[in-house]
Amino acid sequence: MNRPDFQRYQKEFCAHARSPHLNPRPAGVSAKRIGVYAQLLFNNMESTLSGCFPVCKKVLGVRKWNRLVRDFFAGHRCATPLFRQIPEEFLQWLQQTEPVGIPPFVPQLAHYEWAELAVAVADAPMPARWSADGDMLEGKPVLTSALMLLRYDWPVQRISPRFKPIQPLTEPVCLLVFRDAADEVRFMELNTVSAHLVELLQDGSRTGREALMSIAQTLRHPDAEQVVAFGAPILADLKARGAILGIVPL
Repeated sequence: MNRPDFQRYQKEFCAHARSPHLNPRPAGVSAKRIGVYAQLLFNNMESTLSGCFPVCKKVLGVRKWNRLVRDFFAGHRCATPLFRQIPEEFLQWLQQTEPVGIPPFVPQLAHYEWAELAVAVADAPMPARWSADGDMLEGKPVLTSALMLLRYDWPVQRISPRFKPIQPLTEPVCLLVFRDAADEVRFMELNTVSAHLVELLQDGSRTGREALMSIAQTLRHPDAEQVVAFGAPILADLKARGAILGIVPL
């Protein structure tokens, strides 16, 4: 069945607005007029994405960045009308399509930058019964629920226009992104033990001592109490930085 004229016009208009160099403009529409719409739409998309991925834009440079945004705008069908969700769709598109001509670290760098937005807008329910103070070894530490524990093969936290790594790391870097009690998004680089400690505490079922004793068992450490003594300052640091909000007392 033939499309009605207005639907055919809409399709041609949108196709040209998304990718003016590949799709002709609808008949009877001046290049100047439709060019205004096409540029406005692209500028809105670019502004939304550059706000979430500023380091990616700086590292790629304006020309490569605009080409990347143009390819996404032209070829991806967004599943949401909400602008704050478009960066996640861009990230998924970037990971799935692996665009030619961009450094191999860019998808992970983009994920790291997107994580800040994801944590900033995440719901953060709290346990019904908890205290801001208390013994984190004997109580169950309460992590902020607006938190992401991330591992990357590239040193994403250090990448900049002056530092563009050529090879991935020999060991993944562990990064904690979280929102503190003042609703500030913060970042921490963790070693393997600290990252494992955070993983064990995330479900809220263990005391600090139980989590550290589990780590001692995993490490097959001959003195579990030494691991507990080593881990106590890590718990204190996580609390001082705002990743741990308090404890659920037993």
